[in-house]
Amino acid sequence: MEQILSIQSAVTLGFVGNSVAGPVITHLGHHPLLVDSVTLAAHPGYGLVAGDKIPDDIFSSILDALPSLGALPHIGAVITGYLGAPSQIDPITKLITAWQAERPKGHYVLDPVLGDNGRIYVDKGLVSAMRDQLLPLASFVTPNQFELQLLSGLDVHDIASADAAALHLLDQNPHLNGVVATGISTPQGRVHDRLIGRYDLVDLAYAKRAAGISGGGDLLTVILTSWLAAGMSFKNSFIAASGQAHDIIDQSTGHLEIALLENLHRLTPITKTASTVKLDGLA
Repeated sequence: MEQILSIQSAVTLGFVGNSVAGPVITHLGHHPLLVDSVTLAAHPGYGLVAGDKIPDDIFSSILDALPSLGALPHIGAVITGYLGAPSQIDPITKLITAWQAERPKGHYVLDPVLGDNGRIYVDKGLVSAMRDQLLPLASFVTPNQFELQLLSGLDVHDIASADAAALHLLDQNPHLNGVVATGISTPQGRVHDRLIGRYDLVDLAYAKRAAGISGGGDLLTVILTSWLAAGMSFKNSFIAASGQAHDIIDQSTGHLEIALLENLHRLTPITKTASTVKLDGLA
């Protein structure tokens, strides 16, 4: 068991952000440490926005308290996802820098929740702050097609351009071990999740759905991080995360977000002896 610190949004109703991270990390045998960046009644897909970002002083005081509480050596991995404002970047940067000094072999997984389908849905200042401060600290980053374009500054419109953008991020960020580019669309009606690492390249292809389902990217990132925290390879962690996330998404048709609790049993248990996982969809 490892402690996994997850810094992202939380909702009272439904499953996105930390409302995904908590159950999944626990189910996969780890201990979740959850810090909410925003707290909402439900994700905006419900058509009602109620709630707000955590006030800066409270958010910073929680992160600042973790070193004082002696928590950092026990944290095996950190996830950051949806953030409420650029002002949250500095305290996160400070915490991760201190944590990496304590756990240099820990994994920081950056899920850059910035937008989709050509639309930025956060404060635009978060794009540059995340790119300039958090990305250089990350071990792995999990952008969708549009977020990969925002982070790299390169046009991403197909598999080849996604690979070029991912390689650009690896070239610009020596600490980064790999990019998981999700939802890369092709004219053949498929979407691809691709692992672009310094030593591995893996492609998993799926039938394109009529519409996206909220929480799917959060789920993939949490599964990936949980497997990495258990000592699994980046390749096997990616294959597990992509396949199992898409399996649960497929069971969530007709929902506004992933149908998580009734499908937790679909998550493959992590074992130290696991050397291969289901490869359905491997192209």
